[in-house]
Amino acid sequence: MGLTKGPALGGGFSPIPKFTAFQWFLHLLPAIIFVAYTYSTKGPFQSSSCVAFGTNCKTFSPLHFEGTIKRPEYYKPAVDHLKYLLYTHEDLGGSLAVFVDGKPVIDVYVGSKDLEGTIPYTNDTLQQVYSSGKAVEGIVIARMVQKGLLDYDKKISEYWPEFAQNGKQDVRLVDLMVHESGVFYVDGRDLSWDSLADKEKFSDRLARQPHHFGGKIARAYHAVSRGWYLNEVVRRVDPQGRTIGQIAREELMHDYKDVELHYSHFEKDTDWEERLSPMYDYPVLRIIGRLILPKFIQENKYIGYPDMIPLHPLVWQLIQKWSLSSKSLTPRMAPFAGSFRTKKAHATESTSFSLKTNAHSLAKLMSMMANKGASINPGHEPDLLSAEVYAEATSYHSDLPCTVTFETLPLSRGGWVKSKDFYRDGPLKGVEAVLGDFRGKVILEKVVQARKQELGLLP
Repeated sequence: MGLTKGPALGGGFSPIPKFTAFQWFLHLLPAIIFVAYTYSTKGPFQSSSCVAFGTNCKTFSPLHFEGTIKRPEYYKPAVDHLKYLLYTHEDLGGSLAVFVDGKPVIDVYVGSKDLEGTIPYTNDTLQQVYSSGKAVEGIVIARMVQKGLLDYDKKISEYWPEFAQNGKQDVRLVDLMVHESGVFYVDGRDLSWDSLADKEKFSDRLARQPHHFGGKIARAYHAVSRGWYLNEVVRRVDPQGRTIGQIAREELMHDYKDVELHYSHFEKDTDWEERLSPMYDYPVLRIIGRLILPKFIQENKYIGYPDMIPLHPLVWQLIQKWSLSSKSLTPRMAPFAGSFRTKKAHATESTSFSLKTNAHSLAKLMSMMANKGASINPGHEPDLLSAEVYAEATSYHSDLPCTVTFETLPLSRGGWVKSKDFYRDGPLKGVEAVLGDFRGKVILEKVVQARKQELGLLP
C-alpha cells in the first residue's frame, strides 16, 4: 500500500492511505449504506441532520389541527391521510376543503409552515398554488364571455391587433385557453422579472413573439405564459382596463366574502411574511436518487416507500434546459419552483402561477362549477356563471398530445380538463373531473369512497 504525506494539525505530517477508487468505495460502503437507508426512510421535509444521520428529528406531535369535519364517520379517513403525510414529513402543512352538495364537509388547517414545526398552519395562512390559479383564471375569462366582452371563437387579434404577427394571425381565444396558441414560452435571454414591469414594452415583446409551431395547431402547455397573454386581452376589453387579478379581487372576492384571491403583491406588505406559507423545495438529492435508483429499490418495503408515486417524466426533461418542457415550465429567470415565490416575481401579475389563496376559496369556487355555475347559497350569493355560458365553457374542445407534459387530456373550451376517464381505473373510475390532479389522488379517492358509502353505493 502506497503512502502520501499531508499537513497535520501539529505542523508535521500524517500518513494518508492511497486507495484505488474501488478500495475507497469498499471502505466507505458501510457509511453509504447507512446514509442511504436513513435518507430513504425519512420524509423529505426534515432537517438535513435528521435526513442524513437520524439525529435532531422532529416528531410534529401533537400535530397542529384546526377546522371542522362534518359527518366524520364518512369523511374523517381523508383527513387522517393528510395527517399521516405530515406525521411522516412528506409535507409540512396545508389546508384541505371538500364541499358536498354546496356545503363544506371538510374544512381543516393542519401542520406547520416551517421545518421546525414552530409556526402553525392556520386558517389565516395563504398558499401560493401555482397552476391551480389557472382554474380561477378560466372562470374570470368565462365571466367575460358571459358579459359579451369576449368570444372563445374570436381571433385574439380582434381584441389586440398587434398580436397578429409572426404566424399568430389566426390564433383564437379558445386556442390560448387550451394551450394550442403556439406561445408556450417567450424568447430572449434578457427576459427577467424586471422586464415585466414596463407594461408597454412587455406587451410589445409578447406581440412580437413568433408562433413556435409556425401557425399550426399543436398543444404545448403554456405553464407561465398563458396568464401573460390573457391579461393583455383582458385589460383591452375590460371597460375599466383591469387585469384578471383585479377583476378576481373586485368581483369574486366581493360576491363571495369567504373567498381570498391574490394574484399580485399584497395590499398589506406584511402579509408576505405573516400570512404566506414559505416555500421549501423538494430535496435535490432525493430527486437525484429517485432518478438513478432502480424502481424496485425505491419501492422496497424495507429501504424505500412501497407507495411512492414515480417521478413524472417531466423531471428528466426539466434537467435538459434546451427541452420544450424546460422552456415552458422553467424560464430563464425562474429555474426552480422557489424562483416563482419571490416578491420580485409577484411585483407584477402573472396569473398562471402567482395566485395566493387557500383550499376553502378554491373549493368554494369549484363547488359552484360542480353545480353547473349556479350559486351554492341562493338568495345570498349570485351565480358564478349562467347555465348557458357554463355549458359552453365546459364543452369538449380537443385532446391533442402535449409536447411539454407528454399527456393527452381532454380539455374544454374554457381550458379545464373534463373527463370521466381522467383517473382511469380504481375507486375514481367513472368520476367526472373538471380539473384533475394526480397529486391529490389518494385523498380524493378517500373522499369519493366516503361519498359512495354515504349514498349507500358500496357493496
